Amino acid sequence: MKHFGLIILAVAAMLTATPSVAGGKVLYVSQSTGSNGNDGSKKSPLMNIQKAVDMASPGDEIRVAEGNYYGTLNSGNIRIDKGVSIFGGYSTDFSERDILEHRTYVQPTATSNGSAHGQGTILINVMKEGSLVELDGLIMDRGNSIAYNTRGEGQPAGVETPMMQPIGTAGAGAPGVPETKVYTAETAIVYISTGSRCDVTIRNCAFINGPNYGLMGSTYATRIKVDNCIFVNIRMAAVELRGASAAINSETYFTNNTILFVWSRLKDLGDMGYGYRFLPKMDSYLDHNIIGCSIISGLDRTHVDSPASKEAERVTTCENTLFFLNRQADLTIPGGAKAVKVEADDFDDVEQLTKASDNESVTDLSIFRGAINESYLNGFVSASMFANHYPVEDALKLFGAVKGYGAQKPD
Repeated sequence: MKHFGLIILAVAAMLTATPSVAGGKVLYVSQSTGSNGNDGSKKSPLMNIQKAVDMASPGDEIRVAEGNYYGTLNSGNIRIDKGVSIFGGYSTDFSERDILEHRTYVQPTATSNGSAHGQGTILINVMKEGSLVELDGLIMDRGNSIAYNTRGEGQPAGVETPMMQPIGTAGAGAPGVPETKVYTAETAIVYISTGSRCDVTIRNCAFINGPNYGLMGSTYATRIKVDNCIFVNIRMAAVELRGASAAINSETYFTNNTILFVWSRLKDLGDMGYGYRFLPKMDSYLDHNIIGCSIISGLDRTHVDSPASKEAERVTTCENTLFFLNRQADLTIPGGAKAVKVEADDFDDVEQLTKASDNESVTDLSIFRGAINESYLNGFVSASMFANHYPVEDALKLFGAVKGYGAQKPD
């Protein structure tokens, strides 16, 4: 009987332990039912994504229920220092997954600005080669921690806030934000630390209301995949990634994504404002995206700081992509002292693009089937605003707005 009892205890321990996935175990996180003193099992989830990352081993999977998560002690950052996979969109009991029904937000509050560490709301810093970081089903929004003009400047009819304040200055909060004084902090939404050696896959995610870049960073001879994501209301550039190896280019595969409303660095609209930037030491493969409403251009390939021989070897492609109302051009390329501005219909003749086919400029608003906030679009077209808060509910309507192009409704 003694041995039989030990066997029962062992079996019970196996049934209640955190389940394993290929190459690792599963940790569970729930803001509403979890505690950071728990073991991270489905029945005893953690309360915080950062705590799960800290407890995880390389190769582990983290499943996150609906709620808002932005760092231990609400620090405003989630730091990832090992290869883990984070999947949001689970119901509170983890019985089902739907990222639009059971929303997993990374939406820092205004009060978290003082304790945030900068660089990125999600900061990826993994130096072990062969590691993989996955983000799937996260709704990342900085709109509640951005300052807006207190005098009401730059607020067209129907747009819910005035223009964004410059980096490092105070202003009013977004609708529903109780703080009377909010500072706009300079940070990307997801930042990959310089020289990181991990592969990164980001899918079914939303980048909304970014005060300084959506996805930014540099990697050392690695592969980045961004698929089925939306980028809405971002300053500077939606995507700015470069390689860090002098010998081997990194690679980015940017597919089935929607980029809309990318603003300049300052309200004078004098510089920056790009959808996707082709940067040195990074081979870029773009396919079936929507890239629109950028202050300068949807694509930028003007930034060249590597030797001409390396530039000639770099792969930059764009295929099957719709460009929509980019203010100056769909693509900018080097042209002596000034950038040359190119429309999508002429991409085939651009020698800086390795391959370009079936790209199109469109102006018909009806292709979005009412998914764009029309007041916001009208303010952009009339140049009467600057990086005003974009409603998150409206941003999420862009999933599946255009059949066959851009982000589709996640499975």
